Amino acid sequence: MKTKVLKNAAYGVAMAALVFSSACQQVEEPQIITNGETDVIPTDGLGDVIPGQWIVKFKDSDMKPSRQGRTVFTSRQDKADYSEMARVNITAEIEDFLAEEGIARDKVGAIWTAAVTGFVAQLSDREAEQLRNNPMIEVVEPDIMVYPIQYTEDKDQQPAARGEAQTTPCGISNAGGPDTNGSAVGGAWAWVIDSGIDLDHPDLNVVTNSTYARSFVGGSANDCNGHGTHVAGTIGAINNSIGVVGMVAGAPVVPVRVFGCSGGSATSTIISGINHAASYDLAGDVANLSLGGYYGSGCGNNSTYRSALFSLDNQSLVAIAAGNDASNAALYQPACVNSSRIVTVASMTCGGSFSSFSNYNMNPVDYIATGSSVYSTWVGGGYRTISGTSMATPHVAGIMLSRNAKPRTSGSVSNRGESYPKAVR
Repeated sequence: MKTKVLKNAAYGVAMAALVFSSACQQVEEPQIITNGETDVIPTDGLGDVIPGQWIVKFKDSDMKPSRQGRTVFTSRQDKADYSEMARVNITAEIEDFLAEEGIARDKVGAIWTAAVTGFVAQLSDREAEQLRNNPMIEVVEPDIMVYPIQYTEDKDQQPAARGEAQTTPCGISNAGGPDTNGSAVGGAWAWVIDSGIDLDHPDLNVVTNSTYARSFVGGSANDCNGHGTHVAGTIGAINNSIGVVGMVAGAPVVPVRVFGCSGGSATSTIISGINHAASYDLAGDVANLSLGGYYGSGCGNNSTYRSALFSLDNQSLVAIAAGNDASNAALYQPACVNSSRIVTVASMTCGGSFSSFSNYNMNPVDYIATGSSVYSTWVGGGYRTISGTSMATPHVAGIMLSRNAKPRTSGSVSNRGESYPKAVR
């Protein structure tokens, strides 16, 4: 097979070596799925595979993502301008590649150019095999459904409305108390890759500029689920005498909406959210991923999802939820993803006991924070108490935003013979 010679050497592409095969059937009418509304095929060990839908990633050595170009930016606008220029150039290269491979452009959904270079497409088995055999390609893998980590709502707690007197939730106190000095270093942002954020919540400093606040499931970045708004409040609820106060009071929180009002999303949609954050983040920013993944392969495979997260940590610190299955976190992706700037977070109670629902294993779990009975912001300008590792993780994200570094620790929580360090500011 002929290997394409790239025209623009400044934007050469992607990495080295995973292939994934599947018996998925071709869909006659291509439909790139982003919101989980189309039927999927359950596949043992992989989760719900979207039929005929494939994630394709180039080798960095052949088509480099913009993330690996100039890496030092002090201006968000300069970063945005650079990323847009790179997006146009790399997209043109990918479209040339598709034409040479005989793959119709209308079969292709999202194209990624920042965190990774690649795309998602509806492909026949023959086309998937053709791409797998192309020396420019690192990964051809099925697109798998991802579901939000299920949380538990405290039934004895009534949802609270606007205007109630401010309280400091126990999780904030357990993590060393709120940073009320506005010390999100250099105007750093928290990217909440989740169900969106209530754009009008009076207790949140939401970045609403549509360049940054984006939805990848249709509509706006506004939250109609509640999960993302709750996460955002733990990170940065304003110190304003109402509701709650977050770990970094008043920190800018950016909604990157990858889940709809209910149900799951494709892995490719999550990658689009990560790719978006990678296009605009600056040093000191933090990304929070309180979202589910899939069980089985863990981090044994060099997946595009994993590569995108590794790319994101070139600039941002990243906090990932361990999961709520009371199981080994090493078997779940993205919980298993770790690096010097990516941390996985388990959950404890307000009183300091290991939460019964939390996934465990100190490899990959790095820290523990309060995830049981966490009180935070909710959609409609309200507040709610819910539980989950999703609720523990933004405590750690907030700590990292305040410190521009990984958390300090104070004490530990024991579970199954392991001691989990408590994250503090």
